[in-house]
Amino acid sequence: MSEDKYRHRYYYKESYEAAIGTFAVAIVFLFVAILSLFFLRFGISFIGLAGWGYWLFIPAFFIFLGGFEQLYRNYKYKQVVKNAVAQRNFQGTYKLEHIALEIGMKPSILLRVLLDLRNQGFLKYSFDPDSGQIILGQPIKYTPATEYVPPPKKIDEALPSEGKNFCVYCGQKLESSGNFCPNCGSRL
Repeated sequence: MSEDKYRHRYYYKESYEAAIGTFAVAIVFLFVAILSLFFLRFGISFIGLAGWGYWLFIPAFFIFLGGFEQLYRNYKYKQVVKNAVAQRNFQGTYKLEHIALEIGMKPSILLRVLLDLRNQGFLKYSFDPDSGQIILGQPIKYTPATEYVPPPKKIDEALPSEGKNFCVYCGQKLESSGNFCPNCGSRL
């Protein structure tokens, strides 16, 4: 399978993201709707909430549905990745892009799913410091460096890592020199 031929072959178009924000918005809508019923019952006039606030039950319902849909989508992504790793007997060294092509997922999303599965204790893996390939079955213990400062959320260009004995992206202490972080797989 040539990499150029399958470069844009991704099947999953939906995002893999936390659903907590969606549920938080739904709870706010639900709270305001219930508050409006309270105001209506006791005749309290606060920005006219008693007259229109109960309509917020409708968007709250659909926002909750969206949150549950996101949870189900995340579950499906995790199952697909678990199956792909199980087919490899949870062992071996693989290129992340090849696994992503096989299951039809963008490598960045696959990396996020793998990280969640590792944090939840379902998978053990690390990255080869020289090649950046994923090593299944090899656990890694996160050891943060004391001088690590988390980078900003949006990074436009690669962060300088010369002369540092830790990964500038995740803070993992580096035991040996290499081109990749053994914890997060970032190029150093």
